[in-house]
Amino acid sequence: MNPAVFVHKQLSYFIGTDEKRPIHLFRAPVSPMFDHERARIILRRMEVLAWIFMLLVPLWILIDIRIFPAEVIRQLVFGRILATLCLGLLLLISLVVVERASWLVSYLSLLFLMAIPAVFELFAQPVFSAWLALGAHASETQAAAIFLYRQLPIIYISGLALFPLTLLESLPIAIAITVIDAVVDMAGFNLSALHAAHWAGLWVVFVTGGTAILAGVVQFNLFLQNHRLEDFDDDSGLMKRRAAQELLKLVWSDRSHKNECIGIGMMALPQPPGYAIDSQTESKWLANEAEFLRLHLLPGMYGVRWSSQCLGVVSMGHTRQEIEGMLNALYGKNAASASHGNRTFAVAERTVDNSVGPHNLLSIAEQKLKRALANA
Repeated sequence: MNPAVFVHKQLSYFIGTDEKRPIHLFRAPVSPMFDHERARIILRRMEVLAWIFMLLVPLWILIDIRIFPAEVIRQLVFGRILATLCLGLLLLISLVVVERASWLVSYLSLLFLMAIPAVFELFAQPVFSAWLALGAHASETQAAAIFLYRQLPIIYISGLALFPLTLLESLPIAIAITVIDAVVDMAGFNLSALHAAHWAGLWVVFVTGGTAILAGVVQFNLFLQNHRLEDFDDDSGLMKRRAAQELLKLVWSDRSHKNECIGIGMMALPQPPGYAIDSQTESKWLANEAEFLRLHLLPGMYGVRWSSQCLGVVSMGHTRQEIEGMLNALYGKNAASASHGNRTFAVAERTVDNSVGPHNLLSIAEQKLKRALANA
């Protein structure tokens, strides 16, 4: 068996998904709504962690002052104040961008959050090493505090479990943390400096990171399943009307400022064929109609079930002529598929129809479809 297939199958069992429906282990699905919601979740959770760290980091200054000598305290206090300022800056950025967050912004913010304690560890360990190299004798309390500093990688690598990430999104962070931990143990890049205790510590970081990554993948797929249940129609598999309206709101402000095209296409479904004599066969017919539409969507288009008798698209980056051309090729008088031809459809596009907002654009499309049905 292909190793990738085997891993996929085992993780499907673990996560609780149907093995015939692929879990997104390595790559997230292309979905603006899903990306936006996931980005907001990552940023909100990151804000909570940043607040906690901002409170704990200065409090540790009091502990450092009580147990370490002045030459160590000065450097540790400087490092902690700098880390607190960086956390505050990260928190301010997150609060500003969270409502219009993109996946890239949230991921870079998460990298920054993880980098702050990692860099502080790189800064703090040489301070302790230099102090001990001068012949200082660490008391039991001081040794315990230094030991806690060495456990920082375990603490923040376990934080990956809080974020819905795919395997390829989590791995760079986990690998970077492990490498930084190894560099600290090696006192630079001297591999011979690693002893059995160091290898054991790296193993703990590795296992903790692996568990956190798996938890993040589980969380990601559960979030994806919930997103599908909320935003996609069970019968057709297309986006629900409410989700399409949310998508229009999400892209409207950014694309309207750039004067980019945003369009809506609507196609009135005919009466179910005569063989659809019960709900099961009618649902199968609807699913086939939706699949036909989905297979012919252009890049930047999303299939929508606007109502029980209307399918269509939300389009980004396509002119009205392009949307009409696509729908005409599928449902017009000269459609390639005779069973889908001679359908009534309508298109509204932001720039051509001078729409003032997403609700207005949807209303224009619906009015156009009503007039087209009345004239058919």
